[in-house]
Order: sequence, then C-alpha cells, then structure tokens
Amino acid sequence: MKKIVLLSLSLLVFTACTGILDSSKNSVITEKSTQRSSLENALNAYSQATINNDISVLLGFVYPKVFTLISKERMHKTLTNVYASNKAPNITDIDYKNISDIKPYDAGVYSIIDSKMTMELKSPVVDNDKFEALLFDKLKSQMGTDSEITLNKRKHIFTIKKKSQIIGIKEGSAGWKFVGYEQAKKYASKKVIPESIMRSLK
Repeated sequence: MKKIVLLSLSLLVFTACTGILDSSKNSVITEKSTQRSSLENALNAYSQATINNDISVLLGFVYPKVFTLISKERMHKTLTNVYASNKAPNITDIDYKNISDIKPYDAGVYSIIDSKMTMELKSPVVDNDKFEALLFDKLKSQMGTDSEITLNKRKHIFTIKKKSQIIGIKEGSAGWKFVGYEQAKKYASKKVIPESIMRSLK
C-alpha cells in the first residue's frame, strides 16, 4: 500500500513538474510568436509607407541612431525634394523573402530580413535608343550584381528588381525600427548600430 501511495505521489509531482515545464515552453513559444507577428506587422506598415511615399510614417520606422548622421528634419526635406522632382524611381512592391529568427542582444532583439524591391523608372528621354542603352548600363553599374533590370522599349520604362537585407531592431517597449544592412556596415565605425549586433553579423 505504501508503495502504491508513494508511486501515486511521485506521479502527481512528476505531472505537476511536467505541467510547469510545458507551461514555460508555451510561454516562450507565445512570446516568440508575438514578436514575430509584431515584426511582420511593422514590415507591412514600413513597406506601405515606402510605396506610398509617406515620408513622416517612413521616417518613424528608421532606427533612431541613424539620425545622428543626418537629422530627421534634413532627411525629411531631402526625401520631399526627391519625390517632388519626379526623377526618383517609383517603388511598386517590396517582397520579404526571408525573415530570420528573432535573436536577443544586450538592449533588445533583432532580426535580419531578406527583401526584394521592385521599382519603375521612366526614361527622361524617349525615342532615343542610344540614351536608353547608356542609362541601362549606368543603372546596372549603380544597382550592383544583386539587381535585375529590364527595359520596356515601347513604354520607355525601366523595371528594377533589387535584392537587399535590412536589420529590424526592437528595444524595450519601442516598436520595430529598421536600417539597411549595407548602410549599417558602411557606418560601423560611427557605432550607429549596436556593436553586439554588428559582431554577430560578421
């Protein structure tokens, strides 16, 4: 009888411990799922602001330390002038091909996102095959090997599909902020991006 009672108690204790462990695992899974969902929502809003040329919303998603290099006001003015000139490519779509696991670092969490941006650029000079051929070569040189460029000669529109990576960073209760991976590497010496993140990306 004592053995049965002890066995029963052991099972109860084991079950209770298992329940606690499962609960803990579920909590971690729920937290990760929530973080992933919030990141995806932020990316969608960031994309729509970019496509719609909504500068104020767009800059609200930029990682704040970027503004130590150029003020938010100056960046807003620059983008306003670029969009008003009608010379900038028209961004028509942003497709996020892969979102890495969300990882912790000393001040929050981060994720690396692979993206593909589709842009259209109207030729400033039409009915001039030589000019468009030169512009085509210049675009290929500027955009790099990770870009695909085509020209619709009838409509005189260049379509540019460029692959890139962005870093999503979430610190404390603040929402997700973003910065281009190449830009982060370029300004690594300025310590715009947390060093612990940059070290993990090497």
